[in-house]
Amino acid sequence: MRRPPGDEPTLIDALRRVGASLFATLQHRLELASIEAGEASAKLVFTLVASIAALGLFGGAVFALSAWIAVALWPAYGHAVLGWIALVYALAGVGLLWWLRARLRAYPPLMADTLAELRNDTAFMRHRDDEQ
Repeated sequence: MRRPPGDEPTLIDALRRVGASLFATLQHRLELASIEAGEASAKLVFTLVASIAALGLFGGAVFALSAWIAVALWPAYGHAVLGWIALVYALAGVGLLWWLRARLRAYPPLMADTLAELRNDTAFMRHRDDEQ
């Protein structure tokens, strides 16, 4: 609806424009958040599937190697060979957990881009308030 050329915008018009701007900004931020959540879930699913497949393959190889070593060294060392194999597994498990913990800490926080944009919006709005 158009106003006649001499009409000045009213307070309601100004509030309507501000509200529309705020809702548009909120919509854009929610779209960004949904994109980030989708990317995070895709990474998680891929990582889980690849990890489970690798774990199965690695487990089979480790089992076969362990059996071969135990059979080969049993005549010379007896039960001690099983203890050494268990110690190697324990050290490998600790090393793997240490590596995984470091890798998880290196990931950026979930929705970091969305939070950064919201901080920028807040700073922009505060700067505008300071100017008035």
